[in-house]
Amino acid sequence: MEQFQWPNQGAARLICKSRWQETPDCISFTLTSEEQDKTFSFIAGQFVTLGVEIDGNTEYRAYSLSSLSNQTEMQFTVKRVAGGKVSNYLNDHLQVGQSLQVLPPAGQFHIEQPHTDKILLLSAGCGITPVMSMAKTLLADSQDRTEIHFIHAATCAEQLIYHAELQQMEQLHPRFKLDIMLEDATNTDYLEGRLTQAALANYCPDIASRTAFLCGPVGFMQAMKENLAALGMDMTLFYQESFTPAESTQPEVEDTKSKAAALAHATVFVPSFGTETKIVTGSLLIDALESAKVPVIAACRSGICGSCKCKVTNGDFTRTSSETLTEQEIAEGFVLACSCQIHSDVEVSLN
Repeated sequence: MEQFQWPNQGAARLICKSRWQETPDCISFTLTSEEQDKTFSFIAGQFVTLGVEIDGNTEYRAYSLSSLSNQTEMQFTVKRVAGGKVSNYLNDHLQVGQSLQVLPPAGQFHIEQPHTDKILLLSAGCGITPVMSMAKTLLADSQDRTEIHFIHAATCAEQLIYHAELQQMEQLHPRFKLDIMLEDATNTDYLEGRLTQAALANYCPDIASRTAFLCGPVGFMQAMKENLAALGMDMTLFYQESFTPAESTQPEVEDTKSKAAALAHATVFVPSFGTETKIVTGSLLIDALESAKVPVIAACRSGICGSCKCKVTNGDFTRTSSETLTEQEIAEGFVLACSCQIHSDVEVSLN
């Protein structure tokens, strides 16, 4: 079968092939191409960014893939959350046969990062999706000998995403070990409580010799990172997913002279669209492009997904993220517009 070819710029339109209830508040979906015989290539652990039309506007959100690469369908799981505009819309409205915009797979959290022959996959809640893809990928390779210890935390048994599939994986593969901790373990054989440092050490006595891949809520990931460091893990072999915005590295304006400079203006010129936009120096490039009505996609607005990649061909700027850019692209002046601050007149190319 042929591989699906993503557009050079912008999003593809894919079809919802199937949907099913994973837990009371989680639904899994699969996406396929219109031809339905094209395979999708990505690295286990990466995500896609979906563009969903809601009330006349296109909203973009990133969702990790839980399926294997080079299949005709891509799978992701969406949890209903309070105030979740896109997540709740997908749960309520995305039906089989409907289409939506999808940006190419991206992200630096993936199984091809350097790792030892023993790994720990650690997750909570919907954070299970990218590490599930990693586990499937390693187990599908008959030549791979990586020992996998999968530890997952959830609130209760009915909230366990992919539960039956995980149990089957443990039964079929001697090199796959599964441990689950529930805050409420009623009617199960699992341990009850929170995943503490002591619990990690109990589950995985050789944890210090492993490579860790971590995904879950922000607070959970922070606690687990501290626990792993305290247990002696080599943190150069620690990886975690993050959809949180990059922090600005720009200094605060302190004196009058600096304030005057900060209020200076610069021009953002996009020759291919014939637009010129005046902005305050230090402003984000994405804001200038959007105000000029230039067709740039800003999906995550966090310097993570890479959808707003463009090239500054002339002028001064700083960046807070280069997450999806190669070293060559950085050297050539490519930036992520959502994480690029402008400090002089600049010329920008979107191609």
